[in-house]
Formats: sequence, C-alpha cells, structure tokens
Amino acid sequence: MEWIQTNAKELLAVLGALVALATAVVKLTPTQKDEQVLGKIIKVLSALSLCNPDGSFSK
Repeated sequence: MEWIQTNAKELLAVLGALVALATAVVKLTPTQKDEQVLGKIIKVLSALSLCNPDGSFSK
C-alpha cells in the first residue's frame, strides 16, 4: 500500500496513457463491440474519480 501511495502520480499517468491508447485503437477499428467495452471501462473509472466528466469536482 505504501508503494502505491508513493507512486500514485506515476500510476495515474500510466492509467491515463493506457486509456488514451485504448481509445485511439478503438476508434480505428470498425466494430462497435470494443467501443462498448471501452465505454464501460471509462464509466467505472469515472465512478472512482473525484472529477466528473464535465470537469467539475464531485462532492
């Protein structure tokens, strides 16, 4: 747990990069199934986030 707290910024940066990469790959593929899966993943990440998709902070 201490390691996670120490490296939180780096872990969030890697997670953000992975989501950005996955979004780019999904947009390049013609199927809708992968877009649905990515949408669910982003919903979960948004639910865990302190920041709402519109940029406002949750209470």
